Amino acid sequence: MVKRKLEGEVEIRESAKDVFHDFYQNRPHDIPVVNPDFVQACDLHEGAYGTPGSIIEWKYSIDGKPQTMKELVEVVDEENKIMKFKCLEGDLMKYYNYFDITLQVFPKDNENSIARWTFEYEKKQDNDPDPTAEMDELIKLAKQIDDHHHHHTQNT
Repeated sequence: MVKRKLEGEVEIRESAKDVFHDFYQNRPHDIPVVNPDFVQACDLHEGAYGTPGSIIEWKYSIDGKPQTMKELVEVVDEENKIMKFKCLEGDLMKYYNYFDITLQVFPKDNENSIARWTFEYEKKQDNDPDPTAEMDELIKLAKQIDDHHHHHTQNT
């Protein structure tokens, strides 16, 4: 089978860079507050949020269909705002031999940053779907986290 890579990125405001990284590192359980239509729950199964070796289970919906994913947090690089995850089980594993996710947030200019998602995976069958719907939802969620952060900073 062929190894594949899918990347997606979105521009967020520079002031949201640390907040965005912090959401995924330390407060992923708050993500359902930002977009409950996409993510319904985030449960810690082992370890502690934000630490390599932790196992997190996500309950989410793609095109209105309930999904689950259990992932291992492999890398947390606070300095470079990089996190890496390995999918252990769940709906994605019906289609892929492996599924790895990388999130990186890096500066674009003085006012904006880029949030980049990278999926690396191998399909079980050539006709299995590419994870474009999952990527689209994560890109949309990044903008929502950015807007959520700026809405709260303007109201305090």
